[in-house]
Amino acid sequence: MRKLNQFGYSKIEILVIVLLLGVVAFITINQTSYAFAIDNSSAVEETKGLIELQAENYAIDNLDLFKETTTTYISVNDLVENKYLIGNDEGLITNPSDSSKNYNDNKIKLEYNAEKNKVVASFID
Repeated sequence: MRKLNQFGYSKIEILVIVLLLGVVAFITINQTSYAFAIDNSSAVEETKGLIELQAENYAIDNLDLFKETTTTYISVNDLVENKYLIGNDEGLITNPSDSSKNYNDNKIKLEYNAEKNKVVASFID
């Protein structure tokens, strides 16, 4: 059996214990702290707001959409095709919180108020 030296523990043993305590501390802090959390909800809302604004501009420029009705629907892809929005290289408007999803197939409800000559757009999830 190995005899302990006069100083107690070896440098390797102390190093291993400090490393293990560091890993445990990091995991504990990571699980309980919001500092590592990324909140993309404001980016998502800003993107949807931009899409709604461009949809309103598109509707004002194309009032013939409202010849027979005061409410109509368009897709985000219509805005991309008509150059009201610019997508990525594939022409997709990606979701800021999940880049594997895009908004191109989402619908936008357009409501026209003829008295005020105003269009209100609502993004539909």
